[in-house]
Amino acid sequence: MTAATAPATPTARRYGFLGPAGTFTEMALRSRPESEGAESVAFASVDLALTAVRDGEVDGAMVPIENSVEGGVSATLDALTRSEGLVIVGEALVPITFVLAAPAGTTLEQVRRIGTHPHAWAQVRGWVAQHLPDGRHLAR
Repeated sequence: MTAATAPATPTARRYGFLGPAGTFTEMALRSRPESEGAESVAFASVDLALTAVRDGEVDGAMVPIENSVEGGVSATLDALTRSEGLVIVGEALVPITFVLAAPAGTTLEQVRRIGTHPHAWAQVRGWVAQHLPDGRHLAR
């Protein structure tokens, strides 16, 4: 994850992140000391988060820049190339863990379809192939 921000100010109290709430990007933001006590604002896309920084709506934004399995996050890299006036000021490494959630009483053998983001799928597909060979990915 990487933090992109306009020039630092000592009164920065609002930080954006790629939402929704509860994402690994929010976790990365909360790991940064400057976010302590600051308001966190979720944005639906990297472009919206970076635009909010440029427009002064937030003092900085945490956006995903790299996935350990898939490499660079294209949406972020593209947005940063179009984000004149912003600089990367720090990074946060987030340990990623996943859960497989299903209705109560569902056994692992009953799971046939797995809905997840493509970046998450890249990180779990080996486990799925080993434990759920008939499991099919449904992109979200």
